[in-house]
Amino acid sequence: MSRLLLPLIFLVFTACSARFSKQHLLVIGDSNAVGKGWVDQLQQLRGGGPLVNTALSGNTIGFNYGSEMSMNTLENLTSYLRQGYAEMGQIDEVIIALGTNDCKARFGGQHGNIITNLTTLTKRTRDFFTSRGQEVPRIVLVSPPPMASDEVVIDEFTGGAACVAELTEAVKALATREGYCFVNLLEQPGSTLLSNSEDGIHFSLEGDRLIAQSVIKTCY
Repeated sequence: MSRLLLPLIFLVFTACSARFSKQHLLVIGDSNAVGKGWVDQLQQLRGGGPLVNTALSGNTIGFNYGSEMSMNTLENLTSYLRQGYAEMGQIDEVIIALGTNDCKARFGGQHGNIITNLTTLTKRTRDFFTSRGQEVPRIVLVSPPPMASDEVVIDEFTGGAACVAELTEAVKALATREGYCFVNLLEQPGSTLLSNSEDGIHFSLEGDRLIAQSVIKTCY
């Protein structure tokens, strides 16, 4: 039985990997997704394929830094979606991995608006396609990763760990309600991530790989 089962498992895994590598992915994220971050690791694990990564350091779901709107995803969503189409010709999946920066202390008085902003963001994403008579891509929501305690993180992120934990539960509820695939980084890989971080916010190459593996295992 085992001699027959193992080749079958290998063939199924190979077929799934081949399909995933052909998916046209648009990633909307923050500094953990920039450059050699978890998106780069995901690309390596899936063997390449069409992908547009619009991640930007400091990116929020829906908050401005004063009058500066360049890192407010709600304000820039349409340009991200248009960029994905311009570069790939189609979008099969939109992966949204935001929330860490929304949990900054400077936005403390607005933390109650984070999930409202994310709900609006996903609705606008769907509307972008339906208004054009196009099929809506699958939406994947990735929770913010675990954040270290206030004793570890810089002052800008004071109170961030509690905010991330609360936000994760809200994102999970949104994903369940709307049928989005949800990646809960607080559960998998969980606190293991923080052992791969020097500042309690960003991660080493191994940490980024753990995030990518969690995204693939959960949704692909």
